[in-house]
Amino acid sequence: MTVELVVCETCRRPEDPPEAPRPGAELVALMERALADAPDLAALVRLRPMRCLMSCRRPCAVAVRSATRMSYVLGDFAPDEMTVETLTAYLRAYAATTDGIVPFKQWPQGVKGRFVSRLPPLED
Repeated sequence: MTVELVVCETCRRPEDPPEAPRPGAELVALMERALADAPDLAALVRLRPMRCLMSCRRPCAVAVRSATRMSYVLGDFAPDEMTVETLTAYLRAYAATTDGIVPFKQWPQGVKGRFVSRLPPLED
């Protein structure tokens, strides 16, 4: 079952001027490159840029979801290689579950404290 990583491409930090590059768009580009460099992960994960996840107070937001697993929204990421490493590690762990619940001890350090919400699966 495919895992979808939805990345808010319009996210920006409150201190950024409106004409500044959007960190969310930068994160999309970094994740595109990471998936291109990791065909095994690309086979599991579909990247989906989205105009807004309405998580503006926690910019650089992403959603990790799958039809039959729990879904999660995470925020407060930086558009950098550390975030890419964190997200790819979490995506691998998430994809390995049947229910979307990654045990806390398997969470990459970079996701701790970044969860915004959790949603139940679409199918039971």
